[in-house]
Amino acid sequence: MVTAIQPRFEFRIFGNHLDEIINKIAEFSPKEMSREMHSIYLLAAGNPDHNIKIRDGVMDIKTLEQKKDGLEQWNPFLVGEFPLKAEVIKSVVFPALGTESPVLDREEYTLQHFIDELIAVDPDITIASVCKKRDAFTVGKCITEIAEVKVNGAMIKTICIEAEEPKKVLKAKKKLHINEDMENVNYPLALKRIMGLVELPEQWQAKEF
Repeated sequence: MVTAIQPRFEFRIFGNHLDEIINKIAEFSPKEMSREMHSIYLLAAGNPDHNIKIRDGVMDIKTLEQKKDGLEQWNPFLVGEFPLKAEVIKSVVFPALGTESPVLDREEYTLQHFIDELIAVDPDITIASVCKKRDAFTVGKCITEIAEVKVNGAMIKTICIEAEEPKKVLKAKKKLHINEDMENVNYPLALKRIMGLVELPEQWQAKEF
């Protein structure tokens, strides 16, 4: 069963030279929680508006609802825990990937069946193995995250600010002295860039990135 959750506006940046912003976050908030996790992201050229991941045997999908003032509003919903029914995979997962569903020979699929029989064999879908160490803070009443991310072995850092109200995110950005020219990069786009699936923008090739 698909379960809806309240959507939030997000601003996220990636890089390996984010120390100034990280120090600013520490000025405004103590670290509230740390978590380590492993996720499987499913990437496809046909899904620029969906963030699809599997963590602890559970799949969820975030849908990009709108862009506003340089922010992105993502609406997450829980697809379900594996094994997943074939009908859910056909009617929910593959439409989100933007690829045609293959013939489904099983009534339900374990995670291993799903990866081996439906995903790994599809040339239009790429799997990203992502390990994260996430530290949680609160800045300007916004959920704020600093994370070290390892993407198929490649290390990068990310900072995210999110809240249901976009004004709160914009105020938190100002508090942290985040420049207006810094690009808001969501996880699927960042993973595609890191893995060479899309062209890198000029700023991602700069030494200070």
